[in-house]
Amino acid sequence: MYAQFDVALMLQYLKNKGYAQEELAAMSDERISKLYHDTARDFILQAQDVLETSEEHENLRKKSTMIMPETIALIGQDISKIYEEIDNYIDLYSVRELANVLLSALPGVKLAKVEKMVRIKIRELQEIWLLELKDNLSSLPEEERDTLMEYYLAHKDDLPMLRDIYQKSKDQAYINEIGDIAHIKLSMIQEYMPDELESNYKSFYDHSPEKLSVIQNILALTAAYSKGTLLSMSIKELQETLQELEEKEQEEAAQKALADRYFERFKAALHDPDDQHFTNVCLDAASELPRPRFQELATELARHYKHFHQRFSDVSKEYKDMQNLQIVF
Repeated sequence: MYAQFDVALMLQYLKNKGYAQEELAAMSDERISKLYHDTARDFILQAQDVLETSEEHENLRKKSTMIMPETIALIGQDISKIYEEIDNYIDLYSVRELANVLLSALPGVKLAKVEKMVRIKIRELQEIWLLELKDNLSSLPEEERDTLMEYYLAHKDDLPMLRDIYQKSKDQAYINEIGDIAHIKLSMIQEYMPDELESNYKSFYDHSPEKLSVIQNILALTAAYSKGTLLSMSIKELQETLQELEEKEQEEAAQKALADRYFERFKAALHDPDDQHFTNVCLDAASELPRPRFQELATELARHYKHFHQRFSDVSKEYKDMQNLQIVF
């Protein structure tokens, strides 16, 4: 159930984003919540406006950032100036385009060398932008910050997008706006959709101490899963898997302890001339132990005591209708 105050906040936000009052009035609270969540998410990721795509804007930007002849000449005098002078151009040209422009002032220098230098500069700027971007987003909830940073890291080769979001992150008003939305979004999911926390903030939860601890416990119990497979599972799934493994381990430990006790009972019965004593132990073991465990126990006893096989065979023939006694050596 959504509080009317919460719904009012969501409605106001959606109106600000262009949704009509009539359209919103026809929606249920659940639909409003989902639309709010999706719209806020789109805004936070800046998926809808990371680049201005109008031809006029692109032409103006290209024109205003044409590589100046003075810059090309400076690089022609000292090729190492590439690392200082091309910051403003790397998101407007491909590596090949930029290298070809600079090559005109670098006679005798191979294109491959210039391309390599441009790539080195690109990697340097990517690292700087991502580090400063993470610092600029520090006021956001860590769940949202980690999720956003994973998105930006995955798209770091989209240099126009990366530069754009990096520049925006230096604007405190922008940070305040997405920070407010991120906090509201997190509160909404925590209160109304707690089961969706991990799916919405996968990057954060994938590296959380809780998840990593459960994974380590699972790996300590079995080699049936790779770490990558376990990381792809939710914490709830991991906890259920761990519980199953622990229960199985406890069951196996209990069966082993029971088998160990029967080993001692058989050892005593083998030294007792009373055949009924041995028969009773056989019947008890066949009743209590699972067949695979009883098979292991009988095989081990036959290996240690040469008379066990014959005496056990006599009992199994006498009680041939008792399936667990029909052991194959």
